[in-house]
Amino acid sequence: MSDQTCNGPSPGELVERARAGDPSAVEALLRRYALMVDAIVRCYRLPHQDAADARQLVWCRLAEHLDRIREPERVGSWIARTAHSACAKQARMAARLAPVDPGTLHAVDHDTPEALVLAAEQGRLVRAAISAMGEPDRTVAALDLHWPRAPAAAVADAARLPLSRVGAVRRRARRRLRRLLADEFGEPGGSPPDDPPSERERAPRRGS
Repeated sequence: MSDQTCNGPSPGELVERARAGDPSAVEALLRRYALMVDAIVRCYRLPHQDAADARQLVWCRLAEHLDRIREPERVGSWIARTAHSACAKQARMAARLAPVDPGTLHAVDHDTPEALVLAAEQGRLVRAAISAMGEPDRTVAALDLHWPRAPAAAVADAARLPLSRVGAVRRRARRRLRRLLADEFGEPGGSPPDDPPSERERAPRRGS
């Protein structure tokens, strides 16, 4: 399936023009997929500079590998996978270095320490739950969280799904996320019935 998400040249046409040296085609690719990349980057909750570096790395990789993309019509899927890889790399580096923003050292914070800890823990649990999901649910859940109005065609391309399956996979991903969070918080009866396992599920849940 093509990943065309708007009127105008198809992704494959833009890739071919960019390969031929057309700068307007490169700019069109960046505009078409910028929101998708931003949504994926936000899911990783990287520090500001690391997030900017991850975005830059995605577009650098696109420029470097433009001639080697085997399915130009699915360049959006390639960009989505590259964004996940770039963010994971930046997250590992951030975990090792643990940088501190000097601007926050003297900032006045009106939230209580307890509220800040709770918010941080809840955010961590949501990100961990999404990371534990298999594909395509993980990418769909990440986009649903940070780009809730994403066009169905953009979701289909990023998650490598037929357009007709986007609605069903979105609903399944939401149920799975709720179930994982309910299990984490220990809410009795909070888990809906298991759905059929998604592709490449990391830890498939089996009925007892």
